[in-house]
Amino acid sequence: MERARDPHDSGHRRPVAWLPEIDRILIVGMKHGPQGIREATNKVLALRCGLTRADCWKRLRSLREDKSGSYPAPRNWPSGIKELLREGYQHGGNKKRQAIKAVRERYPGLPSNSPSRFARRQGWIPKSIQARGRRPWTEHEERKLWELAGYETAERIGERLGRSEGAVRFRLKSLGLSVKVKDGWSFRTLQEMLHVGPSRLRRFIADGSLRVRDPRITTRSLLASWQSRIAPANGSSGLEPLEAIRQKLRKNSTAHSWGSTAKLLGVDLEHVRQWIISGELKIVDGFITERAFQDFCKERGPELNGALLGNEVQDWLVEGYSLPTATKTGTEQMPGNQKHALITRRCPGCERQMRGNIFFRHIKKCNGQAIKTLATPPRSVGFD
Repeated sequence: MERARDPHDSGHRRPVAWLPEIDRILIVGMKHGPQGIREATNKVLALRCGLTRADCWKRLRSLREDKSGSYPAPRNWPSGIKELLREGYQHGGNKKRQAIKAVRERYPGLPSNSPSRFARRQGWIPKSIQARGRRPWTEHEERKLWELAGYETAERIGERLGRSEGAVRFRLKSLGLSVKVKDGWSFRTLQEMLHVGPSRLRRFIADGSLRVRDPRITTRSLLASWQSRIAPANGSSGLEPLEAIRQKLRKNSTAHSWGSTAKLLGVDLEHVRQWIISGELKIVDGFITERAFQDFCKERGPELNGALLGNEVQDWLVEGYSLPTATKTGTEQMPGNQKHALITRRCPGCERQMRGNIFFRHIKKCNGQAIKTLATPPRSVGFD
């Protein structure tokens, strides 16, 4: 049984024991890209209690490095390599980069932060460079970075940890982690997967059960709503205050919080939520992260229609996103106004598959020959 190699563990937490079977699941997931890594991580978390996503990310990195090549510990490097690295860090600049490049070419798979960590321990980095950081990173903060990297933006992580976005980006780079948010769902993709309309998905966002990356209101939609609702109601009286508000909206930032939106429009938050549901007020970024979608499945999963999801999607949501198993019965009675969603048709012009009565609206605007639809029988989607 092999112990997980954790270079950032300071001894406050017991090392995780990794079984060969768990490692094989992670290795297979790495071969299938980001989607495979996500499913493999969810599988490992379901099989092994006490693990976190940070542990899985560290183990994935360790397995990837071991696969790239074996290398000795820095203390066992030859004296020539140590001398080259010492001169590089003392002179800095291009000489330091060349020294690090030579070390990594000699030992393929060496983590990018190993030379700098070794140089810091040897005292080769000048004190002025070491003293640039205002406060050191704690073990708890680094564990949070491992958990949130790839799921939330650097700005959002900085808000959680009380640090600047630049500090988070620099630390993520030193740990060899990516700053980009890779795992998540767009608004349209989630709508198609869950088979819900855009207004219902916006309703989940408005009541706070589905968190998006940036829920603020765009200035353009706020200005359009103000001109269509508030300006006509005020009439010709008070033109100067109305013009001041119009100029304030135009020159202000590109987004406003829900509270400031309600204050500018002179309404309460409930009206703002209703206008978000109707689509009159638009949010800045409707991207849903993996963590937000998992919390949504736990809280509002029973409200999803199991007949529209299908057994395969339900099994996947139950296993990977903790969807309550009560929604997996499949015995719920579908309302009559939703039965049309069980029928899938293909447009003869653009060959696009559509579910439900939206097909008839599509063929009126499609450039293809809509008359061929009479010869295309609808295909019912069966659910076991």
